[in-house]
Parts: sequence; structure tokens; C-alpha cells
Amino acid sequence: MTDAHDTTSSGGLVDRLKGTAKQVAGAVTGNEQLRHEGELHHEKADLAAQAAEQEAAAEQQKAEAATAARQAEIETERQRLAAEAAADARETDIERAKDAEQRRAEAQAAEQERSAERGEQVQKAAAVRETAAAARERRAADADAARAQAQAKQCEAAAERLDEQIEESA
Repeated sequence: MTDAHDTTSSGGLVDRLKGTAKQVAGAVTGNEQLRHEGELHHEKADLAAQAAEQEAAAEQQKAEAATAARQAEIETERQRLAAEAAADARETDIERAKDAEQRRAEAQAAEQERSAERGEQVQKAAAVRETAAAARERRAADADAARAQAQAKQCEAAAERLDEQIEESA
């Protein structure tokens, strides 16, 4: 990306310099076509700079979307592990209760197990919702990045058309 940006910057500088030289030469000699070519060079440099900016913005959006998606995945995994640890802790408590008081502990263990399953189901459902939300956010960010890239390509195409106009008028 840096090399493409440097090439665009130096190309833009060259086009600006060409444009300024042609505008001045056209103004001094009274050659309106030469002055117009200078304006076209300036427009080309502006469009090239705009394309580079939009491309950089698109890349930034893609990077941010990937980071957000990874963070959501990590949080989901953390919650899953926490749910497993909590389930393990509850199972240990249930076993101790069975040893202490067999009949009462069996009824209590069954209730705690059902409660743990409900809690785990709730946590898993929440994790699924968060994963889906992260996926939607990533798709939206990818779509935004694609739009920004499309705009950059349009600017590049406009710059190429200006090049053709410059060559035709030369």
C-alpha cells in the first residue's frame, strides 16, 4: 500500500507541476488549449489523491472490521469457557451434596443440574447472538469497504479519462 501511495503522490506532484507549467505557458502565450490542458492535469492529480485516500480508508475499514470480528470471537470463546467452568463448579458442588445428604441431595442436585442447563443454554444463546451480531457488523464493514473501493476505482477511471483527454488535446 505504501509503494502504491508513494507512486500516486509522486505522479500527482508531476501532474500538478505539468499543469501549472501548461497553465502559465498558456496564459503567457494566450493559448487557451494549453491552459485548459494545465487545468486537466490539476484535476487528474486531485482525482488520483482522492482515489488514494479512499483506498486507504477502505483498507482501514477492513482492518477495523477484522479486529472487531476477532474481538467478538474471543469474547464468545471466553464466555463459553466461563460457562464450562461454572458448570464444572456446579457439578462438584452437586457431588459434595450427594455425599453429605443422599436423599435431599439427589433432589437438590437434579434441580441444580436443570438450573445449570438453563443457564448454560442462556449463555450459549447469548454467545450465538453475539457471534451473529459480529458477523453482521463484519458484513456491513466489508460492504462499506467495498463501496469505498468502488469509489476509488471510479476516481481512477475518471483520472484515466482525463489522461485520454490530455493526450487527445495534445
